[in-house]
Amino acid sequence: MSDEKVLSPKLILSILSIALIAFTDIMLETALNVSFPVLMKNLHVDAATVQWLTSGVILLTSMVIIMSSWLKDRFKNRSQFLAAGIISLVGILIDAISNQFPLILFGRLLQGVGAGVGLPLMNNVIFEQVPVNRRGTMVGLASLIVSFSPALGPAFGGFLTDAFGWHMIFWVVIPIQLFSLILGWLTIEQTVSTKKVRFDLIGWLLLSAFFIGGLITIDRFSADGLWNLPSMIALAAFVFGILGYYFYARNEKEPLLSPKMFAKPMFRLAVFSAFILQMVNLTFNYAIPMGLQLILHQNSSVAGLALFPGALGLAFMAVLSGNLYDRFGARLPNNIGLALIFAGVLFMTVLPFTVLTATLGFILMQLGVGFWNGNNMTNAISNMDREFHNAGNSIFAAVNNYSAAVGIALAASIVSVFQNSHSADMAKGTSLGIMWTYIMDLILVVIAMMMSLKVMKMTNPRANDGRVVARIQAKVSQVTRSNKK
Repeated sequence: MSDEKVLSPKLILSILSIALIAFTDIMLETALNVSFPVLMKNLHVDAATVQWLTSGVILLTSMVIIMSSWLKDRFKNRSQFLAAGIISLVGILIDAISNQFPLILFGRLLQGVGAGVGLPLMNNVIFEQVPVNRRGTMVGLASLIVSFSPALGPAFGGFLTDAFGWHMIFWVVIPIQLFSLILGWLTIEQTVSTKKVRFDLIGWLLLSAFFIGGLITIDRFSADGLWNLPSMIALAAFVFGILGYYFYARNEKEPLLSPKMFAKPMFRLAVFSAFILQMVNLTFNYAIPMGLQLILHQNSSVAGLALFPGALGLAFMAVLSGNLYDRFGARLPNNIGLALIFAGVLFMTVLPFTVLTATLGFILMQLGVGFWNGNNMTNAISNMDREFHNAGNSIFAAVNNYSAAVGIALAASIVSVFQNSHSADMAKGTSLGIMWTYIMDLILVVIAMMMSLKVMKMTNPRANDGRVVARIQAKVSQVTRSNKK
């Protein structure tokens, strides 16, 4: 049915309204990161504690995202959107007026709940209502809006914190949140009937144990190593969560996320490669600012400016690559993206670490991710049966969100290990840690490239229904009519 739908201005505005919810949440996250030193001083907390304003939100967002398939079946799009927007707005208001860390953390967690509902809802609406031959472009446009947030966040947060205080970060985004709520109320429509389905509480708890255990294991490893009771408990929760869910869901009639999707090799490889490449991408976001400040002794403004061109490139390439997907199918933007990602990681691995090489390496990496990420998801889900589209969206949203947290935690752990072993020379320890981070990244990228190229061999061109296929079919029809005449 999606082939017959018209890409109306109202539909575009409805997707825009949902994308703005995700935009404000991610921008707040990246804006707060540059304000952590000020927050530590004002709120009297240490670095490990203040990090939960980011890590806690990412964890909760991931736990909500895995519920999105159930939410999609059970509640209307507009109801989900309004609930996400209002919950997030309440959290922003709490943070705008609070001066106590527990209250600020509570407000941020509410924003994480809003993002956990909003992120998969955006893709659900696209796959449900956008014509197939325009799907890649709309994923790119939505990604453009969301991708601007990490580009603007650090500069936005640093300026407001220095000029007006960190509370102003929250006050400024309130009008954006209100605008998106009004726009969504007026434009979001329902095209698929809802139904009463049971919430899989056991499955949700097992998947939550997997998410929480994995992140805590990586986080504790850098401080205490693996062979201690807290790390072993976290690792046990991680393994028990994923294995327990797999065996549980196989016998469940209505599981939260069906393991049947992973029985298809193409989908499985697309998800695994997405996890790896997003994780590598976020190691860049951590390692480059760390290296610029601790190795080259640059200030935070230089670190932010080094990331800015790459972040802009990511945003614009998402739209361009989506258009290429619609015109030529998945293979062209996929291969361009992989080539740029590999070039970026190789660039950082073999060349000396300078402001210029860091900026250029990050640009190459972000351009590659912009070409590859959205198209990989669109291609994988389009090749699945329609009954799995909502669950597929949930999996990719959770993977992108969780792998971001894993990438940051993994890079931080590697760098921290070398910093601790060279405590007398912080610059040398940081340099070694970043070097080994990029060596690890290079190995991981090669593995992900092999997976992604294999996905392309398994892809059904008709599932993408790009304009090239349409042109070929039109040409065949024209020749057939001519022959009949």
